[in-house]
Amino acid sequence: MSAAPSRPAVACGVALPARLARWFLVACVALLFGQIAHADPVADQREVAAVIHDYLHGSSYNQPDQLRRAFHPDARLYLSQGEDGMREVGIAKYAGGFSKNPGQFNGRTGRLLGVQVEGNIATAKAEILVAKDQARYVDLFLLKKLEGRWLIISKTATRETAPAHGRQVLLVVSNVDTMPGTRLSAGNSFSELIHAYAGFRDAGYGVQFVSPAGGAVPLAYIDTRNPEHKTRMHDGDFMWALANTRRPDEVNPADYAALMYIGGSAAMYGVAENSGLQSLAVRIYEQQGGIVSAVCHGSAGLVNLKLSDGSALVAGKRVTGYPDAYEDMSAPYYRTFPFSIEQRLRQGDAKFSHGARGTSHVEADGRLITGMNWESTRGVVDAIVQRLESSGGSASP
Repeated sequence: MSAAPSRPAVACGVALPARLARWFLVACVALLFGQIAHADPVADQREVAAVIHDYLHGSSYNQPDQLRRAFHPDARLYLSQGEDGMREVGIAKYAGGFSKNPGQFNGRTGRLLGVQVEGNIATAKAEILVAKDQARYVDLFLLKKLEGRWLIISKTATRETAPAHGRQVLLVVSNVDTMPGTRLSAGNSFSELIHAYAGFRDAGYGVQFVSPAGGAVPLAYIDTRNPEHKTRMHDGDFMWALANTRRPDEVNPADYAALMYIGGSAAMYGVAENSGLQSLAVRIYEQQGGIVSAVCHGSAGLVNLKLSDGSALVAGKRVTGYPDAYEDMSAPYYRTFPFSIEQRLRQGDAKFSHGARGTSHVEADGRLITGMNWESTRGVVDAIVQRLESSGGSASP
């Protein structure tokens, strides 16, 4: 009996000769594995962020070479001119405008607001505050990955008048989403986050988020009936920032006038013992003459802070946080807490106090400013801003 004739390979309904079929199969496999090998959206987002950092740093510190490095040589920039006009320039001319006083800060404070990657193209958004002009710019970028490298191929911007003194505040959040040894959720207080963010932004401050591990952080106590919560839930810039927090080693303390520990159950875990966060807080406080602050369970972040002379940062100072009197010490959540905030602060020779349940209670002792609960968040922000404004931009006495 003769062997049955082999059936031709079929691709998309079309019969292919055997040799061509083998080539087609190899090509498909190579393409599939090539896509798998190169499809790394997280790495691409980091690379795009690094390109925007070159733009932001180069344009803030008069580094034209760093600025040019972020752009394709043929990139076009569409800049505002007058009330409704626009002018087009190339990157060479644009970078040339930052050639004076190389390395010197020129008053532009920038931050990345968002990145979206689709294959080998991406968009990014950044904010630029220019103190001397009382201006806020929002820049939009179009990028393309060419020969394995992300480059800006186009940029445009819009401008608005804003209280843009150029100072920034660092908000500390936790990465822990589950209370240790349990299935109980942990998170950062959404109310405290939105009230702190809005308060500082309304006062003209740039706001950045830092967490022990960087990246996305868990959120807690979101109330979808609350208009303020709904507004921030749909604020792309705000939510992107919470999904892309910085690690301590990615933060320069010299850039910040204040640091604030945000509360929520997650604040009890992974924050107080983090040496990177401790270093940031102490350097902002001692070297920058900046403010260290906390609200509610965020005061847990204060308990291990030591000044350069070895003394506790809180020693001899008035301080508050969520008190033992309002904790349910018999509840499963409390049994996971590594310590009592109130007792640890008292052990550091702090003068701990608290107010009535459900009311705002703020303690401001020099450059240490704390709030008892989430209702105190606005009061803490107001006290920080008042301190900074009364000292002419420096928090130092």
